[in-house]
Amino acid sequence: MGKIKELTGKVLYGLLFIAVIPFLLIIWAKCTGNIVKLPVPENLFSGYLLLIAGALFVFSGMWNLWRFGHGLAMNAFPPKEFVKKGIYAFTKHPIYSGTVMISFGISVITRSASGFWFVSPLFTLMIVAYVVGFENERTQIIFGEQDYNTFLSLPIASTSSPSFIDRISSYFLVFVPWLLVYEAFIYIGASKDAICTNLSFEEHWPIWEFSEVIYSFTYLFVILIPLVLKTKLQLRSFIIDLWFAIFIAGIIYLVFPFIVKQREFIPHSFFGRLILFERSLDGETAALPSFHVIWAFLAARYFSSSIKRFNWIWYILAVLISVSCITTGSHTLPDVIAGFCMFIIIVYRLQIWNYIRLQSEHISNSWHEWRWGPVRLINHGFYGGLAGFAGTLLAGFFLGPQYAFAGFIIMIFVIVGAGLWAQLIEGSSGLLRPYGYYGGLTGGIVACILASFIFSINLYTLLASFAMAGPWIQSIGRLRCLVQGCCHGKPSNENIGIRFTHPFSRVNKISGLAGVPLHPTQLYSIGTNIFTGLLLIRLFNIGMPSSFIIGIYLIFNGLGRFVEESFRGEAQTPYWAGMRIYQWIAIINILAGAFVSAIPNSGILLFHPNIESLFLAIIIGILVGIASGVDFPESNRRFARLTSN
Repeated sequence: MGKIKELTGKVLYGLLFIAVIPFLLIIWAKCTGNIVKLPVPENLFSGYLLLIAGALFVFSGMWNLWRFGHGLAMNAFPPKEFVKKGIYAFTKHPIYSGTVMISFGISVITRSASGFWFVSPLFTLMIVAYVVGFENERTQIIFGEQDYNTFLSLPIASTSSPSFIDRISSYFLVFVPWLLVYEAFIYIGASKDAICTNLSFEEHWPIWEFSEVIYSFTYLFVILIPLVLKTKLQLRSFIIDLWFAIFIAGIIYLVFPFIVKQREFIPHSFFGRLILFERSLDGETAALPSFHVIWAFLAARYFSSSIKRFNWIWYILAVLISVSCITTGSHTLPDVIAGFCMFIIIVYRLQIWNYIRLQSEHISNSWHEWRWGPVRLINHGFYGGLAGFAGTLLAGFFLGPQYAFAGFIIMIFVIVGAGLWAQLIEGSSGLLRPYGYYGGLTGGIVACILASFIFSINLYTLLASFAMAGPWIQSIGRLRCLVQGCCHGKPSNENIGIRFTHPFSRVNKISGLAGVPLHPTQLYSIGTNIFTGLLLIRLFNIGMPSSFIIGIYLIFNGLGRFVEESFRGEAQTPYWAGMRIYQWIAIINILAGAFVSAIPNSGILLFHPNIESLFLAIIIGILVGIASGVDFPESNRRFARLTSN
């Protein structure tokens, strides 16, 4: 009986990944085909190449797991042995990598803009979230620590000389992701909400054709970096620096559509014609920050650390390259300045992170309370009130003065829902009046449905208005979590973690982890929510439908929460079927977001600031501040106390 049950489980698990998920992705791409309208690569050969390469990766991974691991590619039914041979010596996740290539390949072959620019990228993020948020931890539990290097692994942090393989792999690890990100934005081109970085006085600056020599030298300067580095540690640092640069620049290119209007001129030399040729391969987008400047200064940094004699020469060259960005008319002054600032951020990112971390630690230990007879006011209530104020104000501005009161009523439901949810899921003698995000989300959705009937408002307008506000509500609300000590992380190292030392913090009173460095999961949440909020603003600016905005909010909120939960360390969080309950809810969030994003004819949001929303936001801010910061510590009545102290 046990074998039949196991076999049935394997069959169902296999069908989920080889039939159900691909079918849902195809339907999703088809249903959003009229919403996502972007150019698709016309070269069908590239699509077939991706499809074939992806299939080879997938089947090689499965075969190697069967041959060397004596099992199948199933997390629920893992192989008997951990596999490091075959395709797994090249990359740790060949099946996932191949699946992503297949998805993009089919999108090119079928000419699906939604499949290529929307479904496949989100599917990739879902896979990354699954690996980081669940699979890595489960693999370690089953097989123990299995840290090994593949061809596409970072070099180890040692002072030994890089091997030939190390140097070659660095080109794959750095230049492939950079080309994919940069060329993607170039290919899409300028959008209708584009922001031109050209300054008026730059219009009269001349084009110095000969400066193209210096501008073009950047490519050789950069390509030589992996070859001149003398230690594996240097090579590792170079790769990480570029990953960070690609990540941050990619986000900026996505949420801030800066473009450059390249200055026109008539070429009078070979170098002038070379400038025009290079422009034909480039575009207006991906302008700020200038990656030419980022590359130049990073190259100078690593050349000067490897060839120390006359190391100042490399920085002079970087400055000349930066100037050539302007003298060739390829970039504007703001582009160049932003590129240099980006370089500074890359170099000092650890110091910047340490500053943010220590400031967060200061907030996390800033608990303060005031008492007036039986009443207590705790300072973290101010953050709760500010979150309620900001959310009501922003949602009200999208709803307009006519429906501002409907937004007010919905926020009341959000507060009540958050309180009821936490009582049902996490309530205990130690957590007397907690609040839960998913309860607020559920209460808000129910209230939006009711309000759409009562006030005769488009349901999608209501939901989208609060989707626009949601990330900012949660970002500010996480500051309250820091002070209270809820939503805290697992133990981590001192360079990452923050310490909760206040005796009234939940970290001390409930989890018993006072003074232990913990993952700052509140900061992780703030970061993902800020990104989501900025992305939603961008989608609003380009006129995407309300249903699409709602869907993107739910998807990115779910992705962020799924990963965040893997770093959380709250003892009271329940598990089900091997995953934290909130990870299952995050998956539901993602699926719901995918469904809603495909709903047609949902209307377009409008933004109309109004004084009514300001007054109502102040009232909500006060109510939330009281609900989250005022209690009666000596009372034993239900909901009277926020904490047991």
